[in-house]
Amino acid sequence: MESQKPVREELYERRAVNSNFEIQLQDAIVNHLNLLSAEGKRKVLEFINTLIDAEQSKLEFNRRQGRLYNWVDAEE
Repeated sequence: MESQKPVREELYERRAVNSNFEIQLQDAIVNHLNLLSAEGKRKVLEFINTLIDAEQSKLEFNRRQGRLYNWVDAEE
């Protein structure tokens, strides 16, 4: 049990650093968006939504491929 304590503390510290980084990144993005015109904001947000949609499509494709392979393995 003693050996797990440093590992847990390290994981907690990593999460704190990551969440702090994410907060800083979010603040930077919002600040830069506020500097843009309404048209610029619209274009940036459309681009972000396009990236999100593409990533979700890729994840869904990979999920379905995994199911297909698992289904074939289960049948054997």
